[in-house]
Amino acid sequence: MTITSVQKRAAQAIVNIFETGRARGDYGRVTLLPDDPGHLTYGRSQTTLASGNLALLLHAYCEAGGEFSNRLAPFLPAFDRRDLRLDANENVKALLRDAGGDPVMQQVQDDFFDRVYWQPAVRTAGSLGIGLPLGVSVVAD
Repeated sequence: MTITSVQKRAAQAIVNIFETGRARGDYGRVTLLPDDPGHLTYGRSQTTLASGNLALLLHAYCEAGGEFSNRLAPFLPAFDRRDLRLDANENVKALLRDAGGDPVMQQVQDDFFDRVYWQPAVRTAGSLGIGLPLGVSVVAD
């Protein structure tokens, strides 16, 4: 399946709108919905604490040396454990919101969401015979 860069951006914008209400996403968006099995969710396309992917994203950010890396690093073990107490930690949520404004975090998220969500969605869609970008966005979400 061949998807142009314009088609990819449009399909990702659809996912971002569903996740954050913004076509370009919201890099600092922290969400916690009642009864959400993902628990604390974060970022441009909303990755979750419960999946373990939020921990992976934050490790990548800290390894990239972003502006808030030193302040986030002490919380990485709790993210690794998928510690649900993070859901209620207002300091962590404020720190995540602030980190969303860091260009390093934005680049890390772009790379992360492409690698962890978009590329696997393209492969899965192809194996299911889904050949249109809109179909890939459904698989990605």
